[in-house]
Amino acid sequence: MQAKLFLFSVAAILLFFVSSLFLHAAESGEINISKDGKVSLKNAQVFQRAGTNFYTRIYWGEVFLRVTVVTSADTKIEKRHGEKAAVTDIKEGDYLDIEGKFPSSSDSFIIHATSIVNSSLEKESLETRGTILSVVPDKDEFTMRTHRGTIITVTVNGAAMKKGIIPIGTAKLKSGDKVTFAAGTYDFSTKVLAASRVDVYQDPGAFAPHNFQGKIKSMEGTTLPTTMVVALTSKEYTVRLSPSTKILKNNKKPTTLSRFQVGDTVRFYGAVREDDLSIVDNVEVMRNFDL
Repeated sequence: MQAKLFLFSVAAILLFFVSSLFLHAAESGEINISKDGKVSLKNAQVFQRAGTNFYTRIYWGEVFLRVTVVTSADTKIEKRHGEKAAVTDIKEGDYLDIEGKFPSSSDSFIIHATSIVNSSLEKESLETRGTILSVVPDKDEFTMRTHRGTIITVTVNGAAMKKGIIPIGTAKLKSGDKVTFAAGTYDFSTKVLAASRVDVYQDPGAFAPHNFQGKIKSMEGTTLPTTMVVALTSKEYTVRLSPSTKILKNNKKPTTLSRFQVGDTVRFYGAVREDDLSIVDNVEVMRNFDL
């Protein structure tokens, strides 16, 4: 009987507010009450905290209804887009969607919350992948179309970023690069991902042995094993020659490194090192076109 009287009182209060709705601005809050006392609130604004409980208001224009929200260890709390949250994440001014039930008896509007969605919490953890559209090295950021089709901005700012296994900066990125994994804190309101980690696809074909051609810039020694720096059109490589590297003249006949000079044009066959793109290892043949 007491519960029925309570529900009747609540219904009378709600009738007043619903009737007032037509005299004020459009509805900004919503209340639904089932016959068994279950309650659903939409857009309840927190105006005061009391430990793990909250005093909220449901507004209709200038009219509002005060609702006390009681939480427990069993209350499920989420951010706007589904990530798990804690009661301590709820702040004054936040807007909540609440599911719960009335206590067995009460002389005020109290809800024991079973679930709360904090629609004010727009920042959530995110893992994604996609294709880079543009890069702004000065801001340490890039834009990316994700695999879901959303265009987002990724801010690096010290995040662990690698291309393959090599650490890189945004200056090494370009339009069309594939981001295989990006993780961090995503702001749904601004579509900005503050990244903690970014992995960029590296074509393994870049590390397959192939021919290189350029001019000798410097030589460490004239006997094997040794290294030399060779300048190609747009890049320099440190070339490591092993004891088994074949040293040839232009006509492919054997010669010695002692005949090589800085400025000579050479062609060599080897593989770029995966952990250092400036080094060519496992050079099988070094051929001097100027001999």
